[in-house]
Amino acid sequence: MKRMICCLICLLILFSFAGCNSDTSHVCSGSYYAVGDYEEMLTPYLWIDTDKNEFALGAGSIISYAEHGTYEIADGKVIATSQSTTFEFEIKDNNTLVLIDNGDNEYFKIPINTQFVYSEDLR
Repeated sequence: MKRMICCLICLLILFSFAGCNSDTSHVCSGSYYAVGDYEEMLTPYLWIDTDKNEFALGAGSIISYAEHGTYEIADGKVIATSQSTTFEFEIKDNNTLVLIDNGDNEYFKIPINTQFVYSEDLR
């Protein structure tokens, strides 16, 4: 009986430490659109695929250029890396990402602190 109680206590301690290093930040797979005064087809977007850890960031749906690459989540941030630059977004909540570093993109500059809001309409 004492051995079983001791094993249960050890398992409880082990499982309590297992969750300490995990990042609980979450983003949804799909499209995020910049909040602001933009024409409909020129609204900056961020597309995220959580299954493949891929992203695309573009200046609007009628503009053919977009940055593509992979991303990771660390310390409440989405760090999106393409071949030419790295973008950082703060995870404000499950549906909102805030651009905090727009990298050195020569084709378009999205202002710092631009909020990108998840849209279920265009998944």
